[in-house]
Amino acid sequence: MNISVKKHISGKSIAIYIFATFFCGVNNFIVGQTISKELDSIYQLEKEDNEKLKLYYQLLKKYEDIEGYTQLGFDAHQIAKWLNKKDVTKPEAIKVLKKAISARIKAVPFDPDLLKRSYNNYGLYSYREKKYELAIEIYRDLISVPGSDYLVGRAYSKIGDCYRFLQDPYSAIDNYNKAFVFLKKRKNNAFLISNHIKIADALKFIRTDKKADQALKHLKKAEVLLLESQNTNERNLYVVYNNTGGWYYEILHDTLSSQKYYEKALKQATKLGIKEYISKTSYNLGLSNIHNNNEEAKKYFEQSLKNLGGDPSFPRTIYIGIGLLENSNKNYEKATRSYFKSLSIFFDKEVNIDNISLILNKKEISSINNKMLLLEVLKASIDNYIDQGIYEKNVEHHKKAIALVKISDKLIDLILKENISDNTKLLWRSIASGTYASGIEASFEANEMDYGFYLSEKNKALLLIQEISKEKITIPSSILKEESKSKMNILNLEEGYSTASGKTKDSIFDLLFTQKQKLQSYKDSIASSYPDYKTTLQIPEITPLSNISYDDDQIIIQYMMTERISGLFPNTYCLILSKDFQKLIKLENTKSLQDKIYKLREQLNAPFRNEEDIISYREKSHNLYTSLIPKEIRPLLKDKKITIIPDHLIATIPFEALVCDLSSGKYLIEDSEINYTYSLSFQKQNTNRERFAKKEFLGIAPRDFDNDLTSLKNTTKEVTRANSYYSGLLLLNEEATKDNFVKELSDYKIIHLATHAFATDSITPWIAFQDQKMINPEIDFLKNNAEMVVLSACNTSLGEVRSGEGVLSLARGFFKSGANTVIPSLWSTNDKATATITSDFYKNLSEGQTKSAALRTAKLNYLYNNTDAEASPHYWASLILIGDSGTLLPQSNNLLFLWIGLILITLVFAIYRFAFYKKK
Repeated sequence: MNISVKKHISGKSIAIYIFATFFCGVNNFIVGQTISKELDSIYQLEKEDNEKLKLYYQLLKKYEDIEGYTQLGFDAHQIAKWLNKKDVTKPEAIKVLKKAISARIKAVPFDPDLLKRSYNNYGLYSYREKKYELAIEIYRDLISVPGSDYLVGRAYSKIGDCYRFLQDPYSAIDNYNKAFVFLKKRKNNAFLISNHIKIADALKFIRTDKKADQALKHLKKAEVLLLESQNTNERNLYVVYNNTGGWYYEILHDTLSSQKYYEKALKQATKLGIKEYISKTSYNLGLSNIHNNNEEAKKYFEQSLKNLGGDPSFPRTIYIGIGLLENSNKNYEKATRSYFKSLSIFFDKEVNIDNISLILNKKEISSINNKMLLLEVLKASIDNYIDQGIYEKNVEHHKKAIALVKISDKLIDLILKENISDNTKLLWRSIASGTYASGIEASFEANEMDYGFYLSEKNKALLLIQEISKEKITIPSSILKEESKSKMNILNLEEGYSTASGKTKDSIFDLLFTQKQKLQSYKDSIASSYPDYKTTLQIPEITPLSNISYDDDQIIIQYMMTERISGLFPNTYCLILSKDFQKLIKLENTKSLQDKIYKLREQLNAPFRNEEDIISYREKSHNLYTSLIPKEIRPLLKDKKITIIPDHLIATIPFEALVCDLSSGKYLIEDSEINYTYSLSFQKQNTNRERFAKKEFLGIAPRDFDNDLTSLKNTTKEVTRANSYYSGLLLLNEEATKDNFVKELSDYKIIHLATHAFATDSITPWIAFQDQKMINPEIDFLKNNAEMVVLSACNTSLGEVRSGEGVLSLARGFFKSGANTVIPSLWSTNDKATATITSDFYKNLSEGQTKSAALRTAKLNYLYNNTDAEASPHYWASLILIGDSGTLLPQSNNLLFLWIGLILITLVFAIYRFAFYKKK
């Protein structure tokens, strides 16, 4: 919309409106003005629509000429309603409605409710035409009209609908929640019920148990309101039962509860006699019976096809279900035919494996509204080809699966390029992870090493790399800082909202919602003013396998582990890369592997107490070692530098502490030097970032805290010892404040934080300063130029695990804000042992050892100088090195080496001159 409402509405107009509504009543005032007799007479004429349209425009022009804006608004509004009812004149409806809006803005007295009605219709017409971005803009114009809150609740709910269809569920949920504020105030039960149903539907997209609980509460509230109504809306009651069944089946995997609600929904649909409802619930019952009663499933799918109603697109969903049924019976060809029937309905043309790459091109994919369902049918087709390939031992089926993965990958990229919320991007990354997992399985079966590597890289820290790319664009830093500031305001409000209650919670929600709206508007303005901003939404380049270079003594081990999908655990894969050895290996089943990781983590959280603990740890650790490190590569690890690229829960264990020899209890660190990275593509991008720090060392060590955190006795020693090798600034005790840290952060090459932290906080991970905590998202927005950040605090490498991105840890925050290397911890550290290890680490580093070698040497020194409980991995294995593992010499050493180099050059030159003249 280009019409600025507030700009054209005078204070006088509003005053006249208030006067009129006060003395006459709003309804009487609105009804007092209706369409003109001239318009009614034109409408009654027995003429063709196009002939009437000319007369309509002539009448509207007459009102424009005499500035009869009030009547112009009424007539244009009504004409638009008539035109919109007929396909032949629908395009003209918007044109006429814009005239109504313009007239109602100019009308005296100004009537905001009439203007809102026209905006509402304009938004509704745009929504029905699937122009969702435009509809959002129009409904926001409606909301901005001053005056009563007439239609405002409905407008927020409709904006939620638009975001739901744009598949941005977080924005949809925000708007539905905002709608509740106004709908409850106006006590409009019909729209309240509808809003409860719609927010439950949006929550379904997020697919977590926590969201299931919220959604079921909304559906229960809708059900109660419906049953309490004097005239129960039977259609909405059907929707509540059907959607409740969906939550139990798809998210909670409770088949019995789901079928109970589906049966209630089917009974309600039959009572209503609505074929479309009977079809949808029959489909759902078919789906829920696939794994326990094939005949019932088949019966319900057939019933679903027989009862198709007014939704011509629904068969594409039914054929997905039929395909899943055929796949479960190992009828792979029939399953393929069903999936391609679904795809053919999607694109309204015949689709098969031979023409799919041509048909599903970028333009066709981008035009699809329900991208989630398209991704679902592609994923089902991929898995079917993989199952068929394994069953028939035919690699051609795996190659077909790979072809579909490539199409799915394009679809996922298109979604991630959209200007959707950060939370929604993370959600899509989790969903995409399942497709990438299937792609890796197909690559393994087809021996497509390069593509398997590509998918494994694509499935790790992609959004983190995308954020790094912002540094390369030519937008003024002040603009990007303003964006970061707005995001920080949102984060602070979200933290307050999570702990508030009652009216305070409602007030914070209003502020939070407003701030999110401002941020989105600001991002839109950046995108329109600075084309470079859109490049930050592009998918970062993935480093090809052929471009990876290896040192002679280097081995890279990359893992791929995904979350449970539809109640199943996909395979875990391990990609081994070195100069002489490259292989993609399938590991044992993921569920067993995850159980082993949980058990070892439990033991690492505490030191050994007795001989029994030592034996138990050795057995569990060696068991996990043999599961994670394939047999064929174990002999290759001796005296090698190993780069681990973990995934999911694998990122929560230190490979250094795995027992590689059960009889001797030898740890892997004794054989190998180990470091970690998020992905090789991330490593390349991150290493190439420009860093401008001139100063050397910043040490932060609060001993006592203003909150309830316990004192730390050894942190001062820890940073002081490091400072003896690297000169710089120490912020100790009361100087170790959050503000001082932020002020000094960007000037130093090495940042060492020795403090408390908590990565598994129910709200968000935090790290403590003397006066207050800093939450993880705050770290994201800071700018550092550090070559190395040492996070000598508890659990700084842990956090929420998100499939497709990895662990959202404090360490990741420091990488995002600029660090080249981060040394975080995997569990609650012992400050005395940590002080010893870090002191030794800095000594080794200052003497020219690489970062990873220096940390390994420090850990080994600790291990060999302690016995029994003190030698537990709990004490020495917590700190790990992520990122660049090169050298980092003190500046004084650099100068020393420079002088030594100059002296050597001078000596060589002098010797040459002497020899030359002597020969003469």
